[in-house]
Amino acid sequence: MKEYTYRICAALTTLAVAGSLAAVPVSAVQAAPLTSTHQLQVQQRIPVAKAMAVKQTTANLNLRSAASTKGKILVVIPKNTKVTVSTERSGWSQVAYAGKTGWVSSTYLRNAPASVKVGGLGKATAALKLRKSTDTKSAVLESVPKAGIFRILKISKGYSQITRRGRTGWVQSSYLVPLAEKPGREIFIDEKYTTNRAGLTDRYWTSVSGADLHESVNGKKRINDIPKNSVAYRDLKKEWTAGSVKGWVFVRTQGMSGWMKSSQLKRKSTAPTRPPGYSKKTVLAQRNGAVPEKMLVAIAWDPEKTLIAGPALNDLNRLNVAFKKKFGKNLEIDLAYRTRSTQDAYWIELGQFIAAKPGTSNHGWGTAVDFPETYNYSFRGKYFKWLKANSKNYNWTHRKILEEGSPYAEAWHFEYSGR
Repeated sequence: MKEYTYRICAALTTLAVAGSLAAVPVSAVQAAPLTSTHQLQVQQRIPVAKAMAVKQTTANLNLRSAASTKGKILVVIPKNTKVTVSTERSGWSQVAYAGKTGWVSSTYLRNAPASVKVGGLGKATAALKLRKSTDTKSAVLESVPKAGIFRILKISKGYSQITRRGRTGWVQSSYLVPLAEKPGREIFIDEKYTTNRAGLTDRYWTSVSGADLHESVNGKKRINDIPKNSVAYRDLKKEWTAGSVKGWVFVRTQGMSGWMKSSQLKRKSTAPTRPPGYSKKTVLAQRNGAVPEKMLVAIAWDPEKTLIAGPALNDLNRLNVAFKKKFGKNLEIDLAYRTRSTQDAYWIELGQFIAAKPGTSNHGWGTAVDFPETYNYSFRGKYFKWLKANSKNYNWTHRKILEEGSPYAEAWHFEYSGR
């Protein structure tokens, strides 16, 4: 409804306009200049325009000729399209799209996120296709994961140009939200996963039970239950890229990267290296991903002192002795015990063909180990071939479902089958 402004004499409290009375509170009236003591000058009423708002559709939305479900459908506005609302009326919003002006249900509109800018950072709100040109029919160069963060090189025709894994192409701008260039921001690791340490050498261990890994400084938690004495590698290069913040460290831990409070880190592991008196049955009776720290031990010969369920350690030690006799070096342990929060994060980010369904992984009981994803531990590698042939003699097995050719294939994953 249009609003009107009047200038009237302060002595009046009501004014007749177009045959009707519009009540005006005394406190709201303003004095108007008079040409004489008996003459009232009233300025012509002037419409006050309502500020327009940019919204975004949350579904494929019908643009109708009238503010009613009975209005004729003029066109369908795609989901996640930005539109400008000029007027609102009883749950309906007037917008323009594809050269047509009409009405849409306000229920399916939300405040549109800020637009990305050239030179700025954009975070993908959905999995996207990196295309050769600004056209949905152009060739797909690469897949772009949800939550990926990229520098915006150019903007054209509703598309943003970015680089993903060395390939430069275009993605739809409506699926990108800007990321502030503030210290301690979120950072995307645009690299193929290799190992927990990923070539890093600046080693820490968590000093508290239930340590947290954050997406950004004081931001959303990626993992919130990392046990005490879990190894974490500082990634100083990425920390500088994201913007260093006092009291925070950018690390790689549990196979993931993010920010940790420096107060939750220490330089030495204090975890026991001798198995406590718990059986495998007792460990398996614990909630998956929530095995008490008293049932976990560190692998003594492993530089990372990786945590594992106590009952599995003796047989892993025996397997390592045999491996070292054959190859002159210790086994390399990438990951072992994994918390529930960690498994949840893996499931979301890596998918069902790489990560086990949360609550079902043997890592959640500390009865599985992952070796590095390097050639020698791959299906063609000499370490894998030896482990496949000999690990069962030490109560460690590589399950059939993980064999080469399976959609769940993992050469590096072995599970404890002893007591």
